Amino acid sequence: MVYYMRICSLLVASLLLVSFTPAKAMPQQEKVYSPSQLDVADNDGSPDNALLNYLFARQMVRRLRSNMDVSDLQRKRSYWKQCAFNAVSCFGKK
Repeated sequence: MVYYMRICSLLVASLLLVSFTPAKAMPQQEKVYSPSQLDVADNDGSPDNALLNYLFARQMVRRLRSNMDVSDLQRKRSYWKQCAFNAVSCFGKK
């Protein structure tokens, strides 16, 4: 009987110890923003904000235009397919 009382008291003490120990905070994860969620600087009429908005829009338009050039990508893809099939036709004989 004494054995069971010791086990129960040990169990209660360990439960109390676990319940009062502070939990570690989880590290905050970085938020991933899609382009539709990005906000430009507030338009308060200042020239600085207007310049920032213009540069941001210009950068986005350039990225979109560079991704739309499909013919260049197709040309490069066919060139590397040819090189993978026949290296002599790409690099010539030595």
